[in-house]
Amino acid sequence: MRRVFRVVLGFALALLAVGGFLWFVGPASVFREFSRADPVPLGAGFLAVVGAFYCWSEALRRLLVSVGQDVRGPRYRAAFMSGEFLKQIVPMGHSGGPVFVSYAVSRETDAPYEEALAAATVVEFVNIGASVILAACGLGVLFATGRATDGPVFAALVIGLAIAVAFLLSVAVLVHSHRALLERLVLRLAAAGRATAGRLSARAHAALAADSVGATFETYYAAFDRALGDREQVWRATTFSLVGWALFLLPMYTSFLAIGEPVPYALVALVVPVLSLVNIVPLPGGLGGFEVALAGVLVALVGLDLPVATAGVFLYRLSNYWFVVLLGAIASASVSVRLADPPTPLAPTDEGTVERE
Repeated sequence: MRRVFRVVLGFALALLAVGGFLWFVGPASVFREFSRADPVPLGAGFLAVVGAFYCWSEALRRLLVSVGQDVRGPRYRAAFMSGEFLKQIVPMGHSGGPVFVSYAVSRETDAPYEEALAAATVVEFVNIGASVILAACGLGVLFATGRATDGPVFAALVIGLAIAVAFLLSVAVLVHSHRALLERLVLRLAAAGRATAGRLSARAHAALAADSVGATFETYYAAFDRALGDREQVWRATTFSLVGWALFLLPMYTSFLAIGEPVPYALVALVVPVLSLVNIVPLPGGLGGFEVALAGVLVALVGLDLPVATAGVFLYRLSNYWFVVLLGAIASASVSVRLADPPTPLAPTDEGTVERE
């Protein structure tokens, strides 16, 4: 119930933030832009989102194959989308994305939670890397075509991209080459959790014991090594991830095309991944903060009027966020995963296993 309350509160605050932004811009001006939107490119954007999530689910499936779990079919796709649904509606849900997705997949397939979590973690790294690659390509195209600017907003985007690359490399080195240090950090976090949440829950107290966490850590890393060891599947997952990101960016291009104000795809490829990576608003899907930041960047870099930029951004979010939530909700209704179910990464289930229906 606490998680449900946090989700409801998060959505209420997010909708207030979005409503406040709309009121500031002027609802009449924004809705006037909506009224002239061409439904054909808008529809193409929605189809691109479906293709993107199919590609990302396929990337995870490829890495699950590498750890010996051949999952497939509509039930797996529904489980993947139900995990994405939780990721989108829980405040700061993107930070726990692999947990939500791996738990949902383990509930609906024969894949053990730890192996699914290891594969989902690798996919998360691959997805972030793919978004950074596309952002770097977009930056290169902007420079090559003379569309790069020397203003502070463009400079901030370049700095954000550089920070994202540095962070990604640092985490990769920590996870792959400094496991002893990472294990000590995990054990300290578990000890802190046992001293706090463990006092309120006997299950949490037992699950966060050093022996239990250490065993989970070893099982996780064994699966992690198997996932990374199958280079062929890693490259296939990377390809699917790149295609998924390219499709996921397309709705922003089609949304502005629909209102007659096309934005260069290269700029989309740079702006959206960078803003997604540095978005720190603790609300579901970054609602409110992401819209404000994206509209502001487009006004500064493209020279659009604020109502036009806002209308295009809202149309974009209709396909890349609200449509995703709708698909995830439908998927969640068809499987056994519910909002209150997903656990912490350190204590997935009682006795380290997942009950399956």
